[in-house]
Amino acid sequence: MTRRQAGPQSGFSLIELMVALTVTLVVTGAIYGLLSGGQSAFRREPELTDRQQNARVALNLIMRDIANAGSGMPKFIQTFSQNLNNCTNNATCPADTGRITRPDVPAEVPDELEMLTNSGTKENEPACHTPGNGNSSQVRTVRQTNSVQVPQIVLLFTTTGLWTIREVVNTSTNNSRAGNCDPAPHTGLNFNAGRDTTGLNRPSGVCEPNGWGTIVDNGACEVQEVSFATVVRYRVRLDASGVPVLQRWSSDDVNLLTGGNLTYQTIARGIEDLEVQYTQAPTPNTWVDGAPQVVNNDYTTLITQVRITLVARAEGKKLQGQKTSASGRTNVRGTLTSVGTPRATLVNLNSAPAAQRQWF
Repeated sequence: MTRRQAGPQSGFSLIELMVALTVTLVVTGAIYGLLSGGQSAFRREPELTDRQQNARVALNLIMRDIANAGSGMPKFIQTFSQNLNNCTNNATCPADTGRITRPDVPAEVPDELEMLTNSGTKENEPACHTPGNGNSSQVRTVRQTNSVQVPQIVLLFTTTGLWTIREVVNTSTNNSRAGNCDPAPHTGLNFNAGRDTTGLNRPSGVCEPNGWGTIVDNGACEVQEVSFATVVRYRVRLDASGVPVLQRWSSDDVNLLTGGNLTYQTIARGIEDLEVQYTQAPTPNTWVDGAPQVVNNDYTTLITQVRITLVARAEGKKLQGQKTSASGRTNVRGTLTSVGTPRATLVNLNSAPAAQRQWF
C-alpha cells in the first residue's frame, strides 16, 4: 500500500494572530475615538453656543440698567442697594453650583443686584411739603401735576438722601402754603395704605419702612423729590425643574406687584451665579463685594464702576470639558465678565469742586 506524503502546513502562528489583533484593536480604537470625539463635539458646540448666548444677552441687559443707574436723581443717592452680597434666603437661594471660589467668602452663593434706573421719559417732581414730618400718606409737589397717571409706583427721595418706593393711588389739588409751598395750586400725591395694589404703602406714612429703599425706621423725614424712576433687581433662583435661572424684576409695571408679591421675569436659564463688585472714585482698581455707603456731599464715595460676572452652565450631559461643582452637579461651565459705569456718576464727578477732582 502506498502512503501519501503530507504537504507543507499553511496558516498563521499564534504570534502573528496576536500582532494582527493588536493592530486591528489600535486602528479600531483610533477610528472610534475620532467618531466619538466628532459626535461629542457635534453635541457640545451648540450647547456651549447656547450657554454663551444666554449669558451675553443677560449681561447686556444688566449693563444697560447699570448705565442708566442714578439718572435724573440727586447726586448722593444710594443708587445701588446695600447688603445684597450673597443671597441670604436659604429656602430659595441655590447652593454653590460652580461659582468662582474666593477664600474670603465661606458660603459660596450668588449675589443680588438692585439699583435705581431712569429712562428719562418723565421729569422728577420737586416736593414742597410732607405733612406730619412723614407721618402722613401724602406728599405735596411744587407744581400742579394732576396729570400723573394712577396707580403708579414712584420713588421718594428725602432731604437726608434716603429713599423708598410707594404707589400713588390718587391725586388731589392742594393750595396749602405749608412747608415751602407757595400760594399757587399744588398737587397732593396720595399713598393711602390699603388702597394700593402693591402692598408698598404704609399706614404710618411715607417714612415707615416697607422693605424697599434705605429708610429703615419711623423717624421724621421730609420728601424732597418724587421720581418716576424704576427699581430694578436681579437675582439667581432655581426654577420648578431645579435649573438655576437669572431673574429680573422692574417696578415699571404695577401689575407685576400684586398684593405685595413680587413676580420676577426669567431672562436667562442655566445662569448659576451672579457676582457683583463695586469700585469708588478714589480707588478705581479696588473692588469690594457689597455696595459702599454713599455719603451726602462726599464725591469720593460715589460708585463709579460695577463689575458683573455670570457663571453659566450647559444642560447637556456627557459632554467634553464637564466639571463637578461642590453641589455635585456635573456640567460644562463658563464665565462672562463685564464692567459698567453709571453715566450719572460721570456727570456728577465732573461737577465736583476742583480740589476733589485729583483722583479721577
